[in-house]
Amino acid sequence: MERKGRIRSFILTLLVIATSGCSSILPDSMTECTVILTPGNYQTRALVPDEEKITDISLMVFNEHGSAEECIWTSASAGIIRLNLAKGRKYSFRACANLGYRVYADHISELDEVTCYLAYPDEYQEGIPMAASLDDVVIEDNAVISLPFERIMSKISLRMDRRKLSEDVKMYVRSVKIGNCPKSAKVFSISKVEDEDGCFTKGFAIEDSETDPLNMIGSDGRSGEVSLYMLENMQGEFGTHLDNDHEKVFDENDHRRNICSYIEMEMEYLSSSQYSKDRNLIYRFYLGDGLNNLDIERNCHYRITVSPEDDGLKGDGWRVDKSGLDYLGPVSFKAYPSSYINCDIGDTIHIWCEFTPPGADFDVGIEYMEEDKAEGIYDYVVDEDGHGAVLHITGPGTGLIYMEAGDPINDAALFIIEVNKPS
Repeated sequence: MERKGRIRSFILTLLVIATSGCSSILPDSMTECTVILTPGNYQTRALVPDEEKITDISLMVFNEHGSAEECIWTSASAGIIRLNLAKGRKYSFRACANLGYRVYADHISELDEVTCYLAYPDEYQEGIPMAASLDDVVIEDNAVISLPFERIMSKISLRMDRRKLSEDVKMYVRSVKIGNCPKSAKVFSISKVEDEDGCFTKGFAIEDSETDPLNMIGSDGRSGEVSLYMLENMQGEFGTHLDNDHEKVFDENDHRRNICSYIEMEMEYLSSSQYSKDRNLIYRFYLGDGLNNLDIERNCHYRITVSPEDDGLKGDGWRVDKSGLDYLGPVSFKAYPSSYINCDIGDTIHIWCEFTPPGADFDVGIEYMEEDKAEGIYDYVVDEDGHGAVLHITGPGTGLIYMEAGDPINDAALFIIEVNKPS
């Protein structure tokens, strides 16, 4: 289940004050504006990064023609910025925070290309990058203008619901990371990754003890919550209608598999039949604003609950990577009735393999039987369980049938079928 909520904005308050002390030095058409920088409260807090931290701000004011009137850069500690603007005139305001450098533009249209770059996925020591926009503000005496900041990043909160797992199954989350995590984002316009070079090799991640909340089960059967952060990545609709999460994958030749963001969870796994020995179980799933969407929008909070069922291993391939699991229990393999069979034309022979665990991958050797059939040695019918075949001997010769069991058995049988020539 996925839920998105709008993150409460910071507020950049512009307090416009006309004072008697200014009248002797300012023309009647001008007023001194006091800009008060006050971040608003936020409902929830994260230890990393500090979602309310502001270390620097670029404030730009443009006249009704789009030309810059003021471009000011300040540290957050300054608290107050004073500037002179014409009373009764329209202005547009732009601000950005925590970029680490001054943003300047001669014309408001130049801001469309302003880009925030991250050197690494969790480069947030100076605070989360933010932006604010407000147009057509008429400056009046004693006016108070609120300029809401929006985070250029998204917050993704994750929890697990293990209530539908079988009783013998234990899953311990060891790491969670964002795949195809953007390196950059447009500050004042919608942003998306264009190619795989625009993504970090390894995105924002939490590991080891940071994942402990996901392994603590509450009274309602659900875990605690962890949060990850990423820059905006608006990739639009999936393109074809999806009926369930298992369909939300891309073909290998689809370039979107390298630019659409996803979550990767790595877990230790233990059940009565399998366990993670050298490598862990991996879950992966693409993000988006709903099943058929791939957008991760700035300043939004996405809440996701992962709910595995039964043995927790439904699905395969990219979404559920079980290649690191080993079988926990006895392993056996035996061929029947024997590896060498001598028979006559007209005989009916049954060959098969018995193995444990019975659900292991098994190749009954159809390619070999087709070759022998083409040579006129026998016809065949594969057993209903796929573990053997009944041979109807039709002509002289020697047939070879190779049957093989995969992990965790990794054993095989070679049947030699010797058919006597008619006397």
